[in-house]
Amino acid sequence: MTWPSWWNLEVTAPFQLGPRELPGRVWTASGCFAYGLHAHEFTAADCPTPYAGLGAVVTKTVTPVSRAGNPMPRLVETPCGALNSIGLENVGFDAFLDTVLPELEALGVPTVVSLAATSPEAFGPMVRRLHEAAKGFAHWHGVELNLSCPNVAEGGHDFGGSPATVARCVAAARAELPDRALLAKLTPNVADIVQLAVAARDAGVDAVSAINTVVGLDVDLRTGRPYLPRRFGGYSGPAILPIALAKVDQIVQGAGVPVVGVGGIAAPEDALKFFALGAVAVQVGTAQMRDPFAAARIARALGQCSSS
Repeated sequence: MTWPSWWNLEVTAPFQLGPRELPGRVWTASGCFAYGLHAHEFTAADCPTPYAGLGAVVTKTVTPVSRAGNPMPRLVETPCGALNSIGLENVGFDAFLDTVLPELEALGVPTVVSLAATSPEAFGPMVRRLHEAAKGFAHWHGVELNLSCPNVAEGGHDFGGSPATVARCVAAARAELPDRALLAKLTPNVADIVQLAVAARDAGVDAVSAINTVVGLDVDLRTGRPYLPRRFGGYSGPAILPIALAKVDQIVQGAGVPVVGVGGIAAPEDALKFFALGAVAVQVGTAQMRDPFAAARIARALGQCSSS
C-alpha cells in the first residue's frame, strides 16, 4: 500500500508509558504467544526472530494457583476468527515467579505480566510479590490486569462489567507498583466501555488495553450442539476489528487515558487504524497464534513506512 502522509511514528523506538519506558509500540497479546519463552529457535527467511522489534510480550494470564483449564475442545476456528474457552490454564503464580519470569529476563524478552485474581483485593498481594521478586529485572516493564475473570467474592460475575470493581482492582495493584506500567484490559461486553476506562483512569492506571474478546458461540451441525463444552467462548480475530476500533475510539474521545489497541490486527494496515485513532501501542493476538512472526513483521513494516 501507499503509506499515509500522516504516519510518522517510530513504532520500534522507546516510548514512555507511565513510569516506565517500553522498547516499542507493537506487542503480542496475552494468551497468544504463551509466556513468550519458546520461540527463540524459530527463524524465517524474512525475519531473524519472532521477537524482532517487539515492545512487549504480554504473558498468558497467571492466576494465584495453577489451573488445568476448561475441557477440550477449547479452540474453534471460524471463517473470520476463532472462539476460545481456554479457562486460564497456567502454571500458577508461585511457579511463574520461580521459573518463568527469571527465564524471560535471562532471555531478554520485554515482558508485561498478565494477572487475574478472584477478588479485587487479591491483586495487591500478587503485585507486591511480583515487584519484590522482579524489581531488579531490566526487561519486566509492567502488569496488565485481566479484568474479564469471575469475581468469586461477589457472586461470580466478571470484574470487567462494573466500573466500581474495575477501580478497586486497579487501586489495589497501583499501590504495590510504583515504578512499572499498569494496564487494565477492558471487556467490550458492556453497554458503555468509557465508564470502565474512566474508572481505571481515576484509580491510577497508566493505560487501558482494549479490547478483550467478544462473547460468541458456534454450533456443530453434526451434533446440533455448541462446539465448546462450556457453550460460549471469547471470539477474536479479523471479524472483531471494527468492534475494537469503535471501542478504542470511544475511549480515546471520552476517557482521556492512553489506550493500547487490541482486536483483529493481522496486518500493518490494521495496526495503522488503531494508531490513527490515537492508540499509543497495539497488541497482535489471533494472528500471532497462527504465525509466531506476525507481530514482528507488522513492527518491521510500520518501522519501514515511518522512515520512508
